[in-house]
Amino acid sequence: MATDGAGLWQTLFGGSGSKATLPRDTNTIKVLRVEQAKVLVKTHSGVLQLDGLTSITPTVAGILARYRGVIFLNGLLSVPVQVATRLARHRGPLYLGSIEDITEDARKVLHENKNVHYRDRDAYEDSVDMPDLDGM
Repeated sequence: MATDGAGLWQTLFGGSGSKATLPRDTNTIKVLRVEQAKVLVKTHSGVLQLDGLTSITPTVAGILARYRGVIFLNGLLSVPVQVATRLARHRGPLYLGSIEDITEDARKVLHENKNVHYRDRDAYEDSVDMPDLDGM
C-alpha cells in the first residue's frame, strides 16, 4: 500500500480528480471540497445546480466564480462578505434564492454585479436608489 497518501486521494477523488466522485445530480452535493469544485468548473457543462449546499468556503466560492455559465446556489442560507466578494466575480447569472442571513457589506458587494440574483434584491435596490430626504 502506498504511504504517500495516493490511496486516500484515489478513494476521495476517484483517481486524478475525475468526475467519478461527483454525483450526476449536482443538487445532491451537501459539501463541496476545493478539488471537487475545480473538477466541476473544468468539466461540467450547462447549468450548474448546487442547491444542496447550505454553505461554502471563500476558496470554493472563488473557484465556482470561474465557471462559465449559470450557477444555482439556492441552498445557501448565509453569505459572509468573504464569500460574497468572490461570488460577485462570476460573469454569468448566479442565483442565491434562499439567503436568510446577509450583512450590509455582503449585500453591497453582490449588488454591484447585476447578474447576481438573491431574495430581496429589488427591495435593496429601491432603498439604495431612494434620495436622502433627511438632508433636504
